[in-house]
Amino acid sequence: MGPIIASGVVVLAMVGISLWGARALPPGARVPLHHGIGGYGNWQPKAFALISYPVIGAVLCGVAFSARSSAPATDIIFPVVLLIMAFSEYRAIVVAIRQSGRG
Repeated sequence: MGPIIASGVVVLAMVGISLWGARALPPGARVPLHHGIGGYGNWQPKAFALISYPVIGAVLCGVAFSARSSAPATDIIFPVVLLIMAFSEYRAIVVAIRQSGRG
């Protein structure tokens, strides 16, 4: 049950990061969504991007919960993937803030 709780905490952190981004970014700002290992190549409107990160995290959390009984390795993999996503979300917002001239 611990990995599921950890995954849920990370998803809640992603929601918090999105709320911070909503306050820090100006209206009409665009936020990059992660586009593979090469970096950010998919700039989306602020609202869409800030909602996408936690929603995708919540979906992965649900997948982790359903896959937990079949593969114990998911107890480690999914929380780590969610942490990487949260860091990516944070960095995307920082990049968007700098692009908007507020950073």
